[in-house]
Amino acid sequence: MKTSLRAALSVALLVGFYVLALGLVLALGAVGIEYGTDWDGSGAQTFRPFVVGAAIALLLALIFAFGRELALRPSPPAGVRLTPERAPELWALVRDLADRVGTREPDEIRLVGAANAAVTEESKLLGLIPGWRTVLIGLPLLGAYTVDQLRAVLAHEMGHFSGRHTATVRLAHRGRMVIVETVRNTTVGVLRAVLTGYAHLYVAVEQSVSRELEYEADRYAVAAGGRAAMVSALREIRVVGTGWDEYLERHVLPAYDRGHLPEDLFGGFAAYLTACREEIRERSVEVTPAEPGWWDSHPPIGDRIAALRFVPDVPVAADGRPATVLLPDVDAAGRQLQAGLFERAGVRLLPWDRLTPTLAYQSARGLAHPLYQAATRLTGRADADLDQLLDLFAADRYADLARELSLDTDAESALEALTAAFEGAVEAAAVDSGVAAWRHSWTGPPELLTTTGEPLPLGELVELAADPATVPAARERLAALGVPTSAPAPTGAATA
Repeated sequence: MKTSLRAALSVALLVGFYVLALGLVLALGAVGIEYGTDWDGSGAQTFRPFVVGAAIALLLALIFAFGRELALRPSPPAGVRLTPERAPELWALVRDLADRVGTREPDEIRLVGAANAAVTEESKLLGLIPGWRTVLIGLPLLGAYTVDQLRAVLAHEMGHFSGRHTATVRLAHRGRMVIVETVRNTTVGVLRAVLTGYAHLYVAVEQSVSRELEYEADRYAVAAGGRAAMVSALREIRVVGTGWDEYLERHVLPAYDRGHLPEDLFGGFAAYLTACREEIRERSVEVTPAEPGWWDSHPPIGDRIAALRFVPDVPVAADGRPATVLLPDVDAAGRQLQAGLFERAGVRLLPWDRLTPTLAYQSARGLAHPLYQAATRLTGRADADLDQLLDLFAADRYADLARELSLDTDAESALEALTAAFEGAVEAAAVDSGVAAWRHSWTGPPELLTTTGEPLPLGELVELAADPATVPAARERLAALGVPTSAPAPTGAATA
């Protein structure tokens, strides 16, 4: 009852939101007309057009923002459509959950490249008239969850469409979205400031409605899958979300920017999550805000977990199988989804054991190339190699080489750049000669290992090369490792 009353008040405030906005337009227009006629001729000619024009601008901004929300039609759902024939067990699960929460089954299920699950509906009249329903299941989540956890999350999402949610409550919830989007799309400063304040008032009233819907959907999840499954699903969803963001940022997007992608994007994420799950779990707590934004309809996950302690548990047959068993051709679906996410001609697909070495080698070459060019300019020698660099070091020309390498930086930064460039030159030479190779690592940067499996002693080589007196020792150490110093630096693009 309390939720219904607050929802009714929210609907009234939704109407009042646009009454207020229209009142602002009329008031500003009236001020322009009234005071414009009271000024003298020259004043009226300048004051009236300004104020009336501002009122018209406010009106147009409001009409555009509100009209955009009413007329906006959802874009076609992205992702890979999973038909009942393609994923019969998944469809059976979703249909069973729809029946349990007292709502109709969805019209389609789609696999998407996000670390969450959701349900969308192309409803009309701010959600009062139902429409086409789509269940969206993120493949990163599917690959990380058990069947129990996925059942709980899908029960939560289907619970939002339960027949027990009144039309008034749905309208209040949709009103939040309309108001927030209207404010975001209103660019006129005065109107935006006033409407933003009103939006805060609306959300303050409607917040409990939206969050109660989340708590209620959680109760549906417990009824369908048990308390333990829902609690573990809530705890893992932020781990999966944080891990997916990190995986893309650290491993995928840098490769994509340089024209490469892993052959198996989602299989790589599963491997990354397996290797780093506990570290990601610790970081996920740090990146999750203690309190959501004022417009956020979801309570903090910790609050939701705490609330589940008071929800009666139900006996449920455990199903700890990986959720991927619900999709027989998950690998093929992943490749199809990957192709839709990264649409760019010329992207080269490589397995991780080749992708990482390729990118590391390109980085080393990218650092070394400007250094060899700087050495060539200083010495006049056409063919740059490690010998040329070591000759300059032996002659104590570090400062000259650093300045030539980094013309627009201070001396300290230039020497740091020189050190990094020399490291790149040694790494590239070691790889070119077959003395060392990069090994992919999920937990840190790629490792450059010698043929004996030991890390290339890059720090030792840099230290020896940093003093003219020990440059001969650096040459000897390189020779002992099998790294040739007289081989010309390679030119052109690096290859796998």
